[in-house]
Amino acid sequence: MQAVAPKTPAATSRKALRWQEHKERTRRDLLASARKLFAERGYQGTSAADIAAGAGVTERTLFRYFPNKLALVLDELIALLPEMAQLIRERPTAEPPYQAVCEGIIDFGLRHRDLLDLVNTAEGELEIPLDGPQRPLIDFEDTLAEVLRERYAVPAEDQISPAVWARASIGALRTALVIAAGDRHAAEAPPARAPGDPLRACFVALQHGS
Repeated sequence: MQAVAPKTPAATSRKALRWQEHKERTRRDLLASARKLFAERGYQGTSAADIAAGAGVTERTLFRYFPNKLALVLDELIALLPEMAQLIRERPTAEPPYQAVCEGIIDFGLRHRDLLDLVNTAEGELEIPLDGPQRPLIDFEDTLAEVLRERYAVPAEDQISPAVWARASIGALRTALVIAAGDRHAAEAPPARAPGDPLRACFVALQHGS
């Protein structure tokens, strides 16, 4: 019997690379399928099975990549967080911290309105886990604190001001999202609001309370 030659490290590495490429391709296909179906049928009208079929995989495979439909939306949102940070960084220099954050988020929201609408129309209240794939949503507070430290040249010994600005700003953002979701789910016609009105109202309350 002819002996089977052991796999070389190079062959193992190539196999691992092909598997990683396959995983990334499947993930991209699932996201593309979800984006297409959400646009055509809406979030509520699209099932996990529909998304899996659109990507050419089983529903079981989908759940190996994403725990639920909302995770598909959050994955795209997470990938765009550096853009939000950059928009805040580039706000006019005369704007104070809360105004710069508020207007930067509104700018981001207008650029990605369809994506944020999907988050707002998802079932139940948006709960952000403390670990796992959505951990970057929590870590964004630290990123925002560093953006604000750099933007306002806060001395390194001041570990409080940028962190407070960032965490208070994220609290205002989450409150605005709850208000927006409540408007959409209201039994009566929701009040007419211009884009960014709930967020600006939350930041006004934040500034008046400081």
